[in-house]
Amino acid sequence: MKGVGESIHRCWMNRRHSWAFEFIVFLSFLIILAVPEQEAYGELLDVSGQYSLATLVMPVPATLQGGIQLDTPAEMTLLKFGIESELDFIATIWDAALHFNSAINIAGLERVILDFTVPLGIIDLKLEVWNAVPFETVTDVSHFTNWVVLPPGDLMYMKTRFEVSGAFTGMSFNNLMMIEDVTFPNPYADFAPLQYPVQSQSFHVGDILTVVVNPYPGVTVRSVTNMCADGGSRPVKGYSAPGRVSSECTLCKIGNWDETITITGLEYCSIPIWLSLKVSPCTEDILRLSGGGSFSKWGGLELSGSFSLFPLVIGGYSFSFTLCDQISASVSLSKDFDFQSGSVRCNIDIPFGSMTGTFTTAATFASDLEASSISMGLSASQGLFSGGLSVGISQQQDTLRLSSVSTNFGMTLTPVRISVSVLFGRTGLRQAAFDVGVTF
Repeated sequence: MKGVGESIHRCWMNRRHSWAFEFIVFLSFLIILAVPEQEAYGELLDVSGQYSLATLVMPVPATLQGGIQLDTPAEMTLLKFGIESELDFIATIWDAALHFNSAINIAGLERVILDFTVPLGIIDLKLEVWNAVPFETVTDVSHFTNWVVLPPGDLMYMKTRFEVSGAFTGMSFNNLMMIEDVTFPNPYADFAPLQYPVQSQSFHVGDILTVVVNPYPGVTVRSVTNMCADGGSRPVKGYSAPGRVSSECTLCKIGNWDETITITGLEYCSIPIWLSLKVSPCTEDILRLSGGGSFSKWGGLELSGSFSLFPLVIGGYSFSFTLCDQISASVSLSKDFDFQSGSVRCNIDIPFGSMTGTFTTAATFASDLEASSISMGLSASQGLFSGGLSVGISQQQDTLRLSSVSTNFGMTLTPVRISVSVLFGRTGLRQAAFDVGVTF
């Protein structure tokens, strides 16, 4: 399969300049149609999207003479920064839609994503082509997480997704077929090899078929068939979508599959329940049946639980309630009714004269009934302006400590939007961001 990947990539590299020219010509043609005779062509063509330019700055730890790096913050510090530009738009021609997404940062081009959607009666067809530059996550000398390009740093063909979906009376379906490079580096993880050339690519094929049937009012039967694929994601830098191909399947070996059937909307003694059956012939757990239910009594109090058969396992129980749409709480218990975790959240609307404001506080509790995190936030808005302040407290070294203080300010002057955010931690400034976007 590496030969297939190399030939596909070589074809792409030989044609990418031609495709770029053809794409620019196509966009120019759309603009020519859109500008003159706008009234006549208004129903034919519609272009919408957004362009954003983001700047992120972070402090560099102070270093003394002799190369000694301090763990504590310094008031005067050097800053390192990143800049990212992203363009995302949709051009609709009659009922067909062309979607384009691309981003570039200081390290270079990140991705070019193209998808085309065409409705054919009750069936919709969607074709996606992903091209991306391989990135990996590293830790630099300042102990900060950073992203670097893997040599040779070319824009590489990464995957194609072909989706067919439709709906009939009482039934809908979606079939996703994928051709994907299963060895493409995860940009949010470390990649052991020092480079990723086209010779390292390995393309596999997978398919996910989802069928949803409503046999009776309120009852839903959902079937998901995975053929050399699953519902996870294999992302590129800054972009992802559900559905990925298994690395253990090839074009010549289509044997790894599983089937999941889920039924919701059933009732037993007026208690809503759900059942799920998963068949995985290629794994140790060939058959797994699970289910659960929930019911609400005494106002906003809700009790829910889950179980699994083959083998028989009680998943646990959970309680939750809501009071006056302002206070909500949830508690999770084990199968032996031991406390596992809990959370409390409160939202209160606060009048600030002509402004509208909201105060939010939340807390989570671990199995020892001690608070593991506490957060508080205040947001306000008036007309074109909005802002907020939040404080985070978390469990650190067996004690609650201040972990973060953040503030943000936004302004919308249609079609331009501007936002500024600053995040402080126990060691001082963590990062500051300045974003400018245009919506069209």
